[in-house]
Amino acid sequence: MKYEDLLFSIDDKNGVHEFQQYLAEGGNVNRSQPDSLWSLMHIACENQNESLIRALFTADSGLLNTRAACGYPPIFQALDIDIDGAIQSGHPMTFETTRLMLELGADPNLKDQKQRTLRELAQVYGELVVNEFDNWIASLLD
Repeated sequence: MKYEDLLFSIDDKNGVHEFQQYLAEGGNVNRSQPDSLWSLMHIACENQNESLIRALFTADSGLLNTRAACGYPPIFQALDIDIDGAIQSGHPMTFETTRLMLELGADPNLKDQKQRTLRELAQVYGELVVNEFDNWIASLLD
């Protein structure tokens, strides 16, 4: 399977079978998407595809904290899409993709290419969002 075909197959539910086929055919798990410079883990996070995140983690646990060519850790991609998705859909912020990344062992202390923390990324969206983030992260630490 070509890398481009794999990328095309990934959405919020699909892509695990294609990823396994891609690997079986010698595909590079560390390859970055040419336009965005995102890794496959970034793309899985952007699509909130928990099954693919787990499959990527199983293939190479180091992908959780990779910066890929874009310099942006996947945990930041997860948080950004969790926030964006909730805002755009009007659903409550549950931070499910971010939670999964943390449960798998993503480093919550990483900083992005602008030297921001996860909380500082949440602050970009305003006071209500950062309050939601603070409440959520506090519940994880209890």
